[in-house]
Amino acid sequence: MKRLLAFSLFAALTCFAAAALAADVPNLVGAWEGLHTTHDAKAGYGDGKLVLTIVEQKGNAFHGTKTYGKVSKKSFTEGFSGTVSSAGQVLIADHDEGYMVGSITKTGEMELQYAHKGKNAVASHILLKKK
Repeated sequence: MKRLLAFSLFAALTCFAAAALAADVPNLVGAWEGLHTTHDAKAGYGDGKLVLTIVEQKGNAFHGTKTYGKVSKKSFTEGFSGTVSSAGQVLIADHDEGYMVGSITKTGEMELQYAHKGKNAVASHILLKKK
């Protein structure tokens, strides 16, 4: 009987802890701006501006657009879908190709790393501030 009571208490505490963590999901909606440092398999090293606009968030999931400047001397915009954990870990999947992983820092910035593979491989480090 004591084991059943202890197990029931443990299960209840686990449920309450999970609910508390789910309530702490950071709100990311808005425009995030910053710089990226990149290596492109074809173009070599470069840097430029990135604007990540999160247009909607429901719980841990969100979506929006990102606009790069000065990549191969032109700007482009693409859509993405993403998730954020209650601990501030971020995962973003481009609607075309590529992924970004990172986190919300203690200072409220979003630090990301982007990559896609293949003949047109690219890797970037990105640091964004919410506007």
